[in-house]
Amino acid sequence: MALVSRKALFETISPLIQFKRFRGKINIQRPRPPHFERAKYLALTKPYFISPYKDKKPIELCKGVVDIRNKRDDGDNPFQRIIAQELYRWFTTSRLVVFYHLNPMNAEEQYKAYVLFKKQKMHFKKYGKKTLEMAVKGTPYEAVLDFYVSHNMTVFSPDPEINKMLNITKKFPQLILLAGIYEGKFMSKDELVKYSLIPNLQAAQASLLQTLNSAAGQLVSHLNSHQTTLISHLQERAKQLEEEK
Repeated sequence: MALVSRKALFETISPLIQFKRFRGKINIQRPRPPHFERAKYLALTKPYFISPYKDKKPIELCKGVVDIRNKRDDGDNPFQRIIAQELYRWFTTSRLVVFYHLNPMNAEEQYKAYVLFKKQKMHFKKYGKKTLEMAVKGTPYEAVLDFYVSHNMTVFSPDPEINKMLNITKKFPQLILLAGIYEGKFMSKDELVKYSLIPNLQAAQASLLQTLNSAAGQLVSHLNSHQTTLISHLQERAKQLEEEK
């Protein structure tokens, strides 16, 4: 009993303390402006330095791109020259060449587009600007270099099937039609669409033949109309004479 009473007498009780700021919490988003004297000294002691990124292009701020450019070997590449020669051959042998801007497109969609163009005997290809420059520099096709700014795709067709090309293009919104070369003539997108409305040679020949046949038929009918009218009148007169007898 003595031990229990002694513990109860010497035990200390710690009070519960809760800290609270006077006048509520601090407004961090819109703090109150400092006193004029304090604001003056803060403005005087504010550090001032020229930013090292001033007047620099975004590509100059990317260290990885600069390092890659410095490490790039600009020497002659025989394999690239072979590809450039093949590319120039595609330009000279194709009756229809179409240029696309390529928006983000996964490999599966690209393969589907390649298959659809391949079924129509069209070649869906992608080349770099340096390879294209090696192929068309100093040739009549040099103007196409202005289209190769970012990601581009090119379609080569031995036959000028503009309608088939436009039908396939409508299935892939990632392919933005820019321009094309039709029968050696450079054309814009609107001109290609206008040429697609013109029927092909077989349809034009059939329409011309139908027009000539209709004109010939009308001419024969006009030439025979007087004879036919005369014969019908004679037959009516003959019937009248037989009835009178």
